[in-house]
Amino acid sequence: MRANPLSPLSEELATALVPDEPSVVARADADYDELAAFHGIERERLVLIHPDSHDAAPAWPAERYADVADQLAADGWQIAIVGDAPDHGRTGAVLGAMQTAALFLAGAVTPHALPRLIAHARLLVCDDAAASSPVTAARALCACGTPHIVLADLPRDTASDAIVARARALLSNTGDAHPGRPFTLHMPATHESA
Repeated sequence: MRANPLSPLSEELATALVPDEPSVVARADADYDELAAFHGIERERLVLIHPDSHDAAPAWPAERYADVADQLAADGWQIAIVGDAPDHGRTGAVLGAMQTAALFLAGAVTPHALPRLIAHARLLVCDDAAASSPVTAARALCACGTPHIVLADLPRDTASDAIVARARALLSNTGDAHPGRPFTLHMPATHESA
């Protein structure tokens, strides 16, 4: 039994995206381009974290997602937290538990842009692969081959270091992908006035 009913975003994905229809492709491209420009998405180093769960019990707590995200960010990958709604507790909890900066895209990605976002990412780490998940629907629609790690498919006690090692192995096989310098937020130094 699912914890959440089929989300409106999943229904819109299922009915609105027809890959061969030119107007839909143009809208998807425009939505993705706007999203990427507004948020500064760097396609060659983008890693998506989707912690929302469509099962009764999430596979992982937010802190373990944050640990994986922090380690990959320290390697220089751009981390983006995605989810079904901007105020969802799990996506916000992951971002709040992180020690490094990340893009918070929960609720900001249109159903048309989601397949493009996943196709342009270098890795997707998600809680589950439930059919009702918008991420699952988008992955099926784009058939992009983006490497992914589905945590619900692994033993519940899988350590975050094991996931990071798996992620690093997958990221090393993604062709032109490359991490950049780790991104950190810096506070300007305060200067005493003379």
